[in-house]
Amino acid sequence: MPMWSTPSSPAAERINAAHLELVGTEPAHCASAPATFSLIGEHIDHFGGVAIMGLAQMRAAAAVSPRTDGTIAVHLVPHEGETINDAISLTELASRAAEQLPSIDSEGQPIIPAAPVGGFAARWGGIAHTMINRQLLSRETAGMDVTVVSDIPFAAGLGALAAGDVAVALALLGDAEDLHSAPLRARIADVCSQSVGTFGEYPALRARHTAALRGVGETVTIVDYADGSVTQAPHPITREIAAFAVTVPGDFDATPGIAAIRQRERFIDDACHAFGAESLRLLPDASQRVLDWLKAVHKVHGSANQPTLAEAAEWLVFYSEETERAQELARALRSRRGTDLFPLLNQSQQALTTVYSLHSAEKIAELATVRGARSARSAHAGTSQSVIAFVPAAKADNFAADLAEDGLLVVPLLDGEQANTF
Repeated sequence: MPMWSTPSSPAAERINAAHLELVGTEPAHCASAPATFSLIGEHIDHFGGVAIMGLAQMRAAAAVSPRTDGTIAVHLVPHEGETINDAISLTELASRAAEQLPSIDSEGQPIIPAAPVGGFAARWGGIAHTMINRQLLSRETAGMDVTVVSDIPFAAGLGALAAGDVAVALALLGDAEDLHSAPLRARIADVCSQSVGTFGEYPALRARHTAALRGVGETVTIVDYADGSVTQAPHPITREIAAFAVTVPGDFDATPGIAAIRQRERFIDDACHAFGAESLRLLPDASQRVLDWLKAVHKVHGSANQPTLAEAAEWLVFYSEETERAQELARALRSRRGTDLFPLLNQSQQALTTVYSLHSAEKIAELATVRGARSARSAHAGTSQSVIAFVPAAKADNFAADLAEDGLLVVPLLDGEQANTF
C-alpha cells in the first residue's frame, strides 16, 4: 500500500468544474474546509472536558446552487473511487428531525429515539434544514444542489465528513458579510454539530467543526467544554517531530463502536438532566453522586438501557483522568515541553482500551510504537482503525515506508488552514 498522495490540483480548484459537470449550472457559492486530527479529548466533550484538535493540509470543497423542487441533491467526488449521488427531500428531513425529538413514556421515563439513519444527503441536507430552522437561511429555501470534492481519505480518522459539513455550511452562507467573525463561526460550528447529531450515522465530534472554523494552521485548537472557550497552542509537529495518520485500508464496521459511544453520551446527558447540571465536570463530587443516582434508577426503573454500576464507574474515572491529561497536555504545548507530550498521549491510548473499552485501534497503535513512533493514539476510538502517530523526523521516512510495506495506509500530516469561502 503506497503512501497517501493528494491530487496535483487541490479540491478548491476542481470544485467549480465538478459542480458544473454534475449539476449543469455554475455554483452560487463555494467553500473549503481542512482535515482535522485529534490529539486528545474527543471522548470527553459531553463530560465538559478539554479537546485538542489540529488542522491538516488536505481539504474538502463544497459548491451549492439553488433548486425549486424541495430536494437536496448531493454529489460526492472522493479522491479515490466513483462519484456518489444521493438525494433527500426537505419534507423527509423534517420528518427525521421530528423522530429525534425527546419524548417520555407513561411512567415519565425518556424514550430513546432510534439512531439517525444517516446518508450523505441527510447529513449535508440536514445542515440546510438546521440553518433554516435557526434563521441562518431563508424559509423560502426550496432545495439545493450540493457538490463535495474531498481530498481527505475517509478511512483515516481525519474528519473527512466533518470537513464536508463545514464546507457545505460556509457555502450555504456564502453571501454573508461577517463569515470571518468569531461569533458567527461559533454558531456555524454549533449548527454543524447539532445537525450531525440529528441526521448523521456517526456521532458528532464537535471539536472538529470548531477547529476547522476557528483554528489556525501553525497551532492546535484547544476547546474547553466547561466554559466554551476556544484558544490556541503551539503545534506538536516541528522540525524534529513528524506526524502521520495510519490506518487499515478498506471498509471497517464501526457499528459496535458507534453504539457504544452513543450509550456513553446518553448516560452523561441523562445524568446532567437529573442534576440540572450543564456538564458533569461542573457538578461537585460528580462521580459518587452520579453512581448513587444510577443505583436509584436501577432500583426504581430497572437497568434496561442503562450501564451497570461497574461500567459507569469506569467511564467516570476515564472522563476525569482524561480531562486532567488534556489539561496537562495543553500546558505542555503552551510551555513547549515537547518531551512531556508523548507519555500523556500514550497514557491516553492505554486508558481508551483498558478503562474506556474502545479497542478499535489498539493493534495499530502497538505496531506504530514498535516501528518507532514516540506515541500512537487512536484518531477516534470506536469509529475507525486509525491512529495519529508522532515520529522523530529523522526516522519518519523509514517509519512510513515500513508501515506502507505492512499494507497500511500512511498519510503524512502537515499544517492546514481554517475553512473559508472563495
